[in-house]
Amino acid sequence: MAFRVLGPGKCQGSFRTGSIVCLSSIGLATIAGALVAPPITRGAPQDTATRPQHAASPANIADLKAMERRIRVVLDKVTSGVVALSGGSGIVVSEDGYILTVAHVARRAGRNITITFPDGRSAKAKTLGNDHGVDAGLVKISDKGPWPHAEMGRSEDLEPGQWCLALGYPVTFQRGKAPIVRIGRVLSHDPTAVITDATIMGGDSGGPLFDLEGKVIAVGSSCDQGLRTNIFVPVDRYREHWDRLAAAEDFNSRLPDVAFLGVVPAEDGADARVGRVIPGSAADKAGMRAGDVILKFGGEEVSKYADLAALVRKRKPGERVEIELRRGEETLKVEASLGRQGH
Repeated sequence: MAFRVLGPGKCQGSFRTGSIVCLSSIGLATIAGALVAPPITRGAPQDTATRPQHAASPANIADLKAMERRIRVVLDKVTSGVVALSGGSGIVVSEDGYILTVAHVARRAGRNITITFPDGRSAKAKTLGNDHGVDAGLVKISDKGPWPHAEMGRSEDLEPGQWCLALGYPVTFQRGKAPIVRIGRVLSHDPTAVITDATIMGGDSGGPLFDLEGKVIAVGSSCDQGLRTNIFVPVDRYREHWDRLAAAEDFNSRLPDVAFLGVVPAEDGADARVGRVIPGSAADKAGMRAGDVILKFGGEEVSKYADLAALVRKRKPGERVEIELRRGEETLKVEASLGRQGH
């Protein structure tokens, strides 16, 4: 069995025989075979994740083959812990059965549900706490383990351009089979959201986002209609509120004062060049365009995108900020009224 890459977020193949590998923004190579992994190493949720490895863009066929081998190693390690549940997806992160998902899938604490593993096995589970502010949810398998699971990584150290793998169970695909795999890159992140071009859709909600070490770095939450802006809950949010989630508390931790500009960095990352402007955002309303290079934000120098992200975090929603940028040969200034993250 083989699947052929058609283009961004598109795949072709039989839905009955195993996983599909999608390439969200690049065309790498044909990836063949059903990817149902054996049980992976068991242990308590990890708190010792190292800084993720970063892979450069493949420059030739040898690079493509090396990347394919690396992805297969990751999938063999983690796929068995990706589960279907309650119309969505989740990832088991401990041998005793704690599952990361999203709040809009878990809905509320105390629900009895059934989860399904890639090999077709099912188990009873109960929804625990939900942080509705960032869409984080926790579920616990009621049946006795040990269960196949993946290691929790870190989201604070993610970098734009970093390769990632999104796994989940879209509602259009047959249950009881291996999850769908999509390859993409981290576009941007902050403490409340990771944005990637690894596409997700209905049913993928709650599915894990892995780095190329096979560690969970985020959990799928939502996407725009064009499947270009794919939003994930950072795994660090689960760590931060683990006690409340495990205690089956439904709450909203969202800070009301997280400012949002609405630009996605260009892939090369050499400067603060805008790769895309999110429709309806403060940047869009201010007239910013893809290709603009941001030079100053609120009068402070910006040399790379990380500088911009740090400056935006210092601001409050509703603040008006002057932005100096270069557009072609022209230098101009625009004024943006910052929005609120998530709105």
